[in-house]
Amino acid sequence: MIGRLSGQIMAKQPPWIVIDVHGVGYELETSMNTLVALPNVGEQVSLFTHLTIRDDAHLLYGFGREHERALFVR
Repeated sequence: MIGRLSGQIMAKQPPWIVIDVHGVGYELETSMNTLVALPNVGEQVSLFTHLTIRDDAHLLYGFGREHERALFVR
């Protein structure tokens, strides 16, 4: 499980963002609450994450706060 990512925001295209973590670009889907609270492209960010694996996709979701992730998982 990927529980948290910290790195530089490379792109924002709602509802998706891309975070560069040591040269690897992670694409995360975020809520609008999280998206509007994020710093600008090029700045550092740390997000809690939840990885969902399905037959047809691996989906990584990003959350600004732990309780937002907890609500999503339940």
